[in-house]
Amino acid sequence: KKIRLDRKYIISRKQSEVPLSVPWDPRNQVYLSFNNVSALKTLAAKNSWRLSSEKDQVRLYTLEQKSVLSFRVEAEVDVPAERAFCLLADMSNRTSWDTHYKKCELIHRVDDDDFIYRVVTPSVHQGSVGTPTSSNQAGGILQDFILLASRRKPCGIGDPYVIALRSVSLTTHPPVEGYNRGEVVCAGFTILPSKNKSLVSYYNQASPEVLPYISTDIAGLSSSFYHTFCSCSKYLTTHRQQQG
Repeated sequence: KKIRLDRKYIISRKQSEVPLSVPWDPRNQVYLSFNNVSALKTLAAKNSWRLSSEKDQVRLYTLEQKSVLSFRVEAEVDVPAERAFCLLADMSNRTSWDTHYKKCELIHRVDDDDFIYRVVTPSVHQGSVGTPTSSNQAGGILQDFILLASRRKPCGIGDPYVIALRSVSLTTHPPVEGYNRGEVVCAGFTILPSKNKSLVSYYNQASPEVLPYISTDIAGLSSSFYHTFCSCSKYLTTHRQQQG
């Protein structure tokens, strides 16, 4: 199943080689931020998600549409939604709980709710079984991403908190030697209040650079998604109380 996924979604996408990132320009920042949030909300609202696996109430869902594979990981966390939103919206802390993030640096503050980060992730060898970290130890080029992060509070009752991510290109940060520049078309978190807890969901419309991190999980060969989400949950509950 992993081989089928890699062939279908990595090879077919690479054959088309259509850039996923869009140029960042202050003149189109409102448009890009709106589309960033809108794309994640649209992906989350799809009704054809299929449960792929579940472990200790952490669920992995997949959505296959034409040549696009998306995945969603979700679980209930014993943290109020607004607090979880504040913690997850600060991307610079993600390296403390997500092994897929080796480095995350803020390179541009657009406004109070939109930021651009450079993220460095471990390399992944296609076809390898195991965590991205163990794959990277065997050698290979690191990947980096230039991501626009847009955070939004609920517009009304029943709406989620949203932290949307997508790739943008910056003339000040071109691809550099020693890194494979990856792209993310649509990813991020939605957080729904549930009494004094929250339902945290992570979405990603998998690009060829992202799919190897999750395809072994979808194929049932590993459960790194579970360990990552457990780490996320622990991070949130540890910082449940406002500091200071």
